[in-house]
Amino acid sequence: MIHIQHPRHRTGYRLPGAQSGFTLIELMVTMSIAAILLTVAVPSFQTTIANNRLATQTNNLVTGVNIARSEAVKRVTSVILCSSTNPNATAPTCIGAGNTWSSGWIIFVNGTGDTDASQFAAATDTLIKVGQAASGNITIRATTNLNRFTYLAAGINSGATADFAICDDRGENIGRQIRISPTGRPRLITGSSTTPLNSCTTPT
Repeated sequence: MIHIQHPRHRTGYRLPGAQSGFTLIELMVTMSIAAILLTVAVPSFQTTIANNRLATQTNNLVTGVNIARSEAVKRVTSVILCSSTNPNATAPTCIGAGNTWSSGWIIFVNGTGDTDASQFAAATDTLIKVGQAASGNITIRATTNLNRFTYLAAGINSGATADFAICDDRGENIGRQIRISPTGRPRLITGSSTTPLNSCTTPT
């Protein structure tokens, strides 16, 4: 006699319309693994975002410095890079005192007939580039009382060595510093746990 096994008794056979899903234990294990992964990944992701913000602000300032230098050489005249609290205004102004650059900056050429080279005059000066304010909790500060930086026609810095520190609330160990020598070339210095930046408030 030939014995025919009923379909529902066959190994691996599922009746049409039958539903499958996770058991309660499987669901709890999956959720536990997801929670562990989130605990590990979220702080790392936040650190990556913060590092990218620092890098962006640093690159923006380095770009501005290089533009000021190249424009001075190209135009065979002095080009001014100064910090500004209103860089997007029709007639932006340089800050009068201090060393903060967090609110933005402008690059301009002092025009003929302008007796005040320390400020941008829309009627006579040429605005070259505008730098936006730093985002989030990032601060940008320069050497003591450095709120204006001038490149001469030869592409050199008109003053002594100047430092800019770009930092967030993690401090000198994570911050970055741009050092501009009298030759005019910017150099990047990155802080670390063993060799942190000298300062995030008044870099030297």
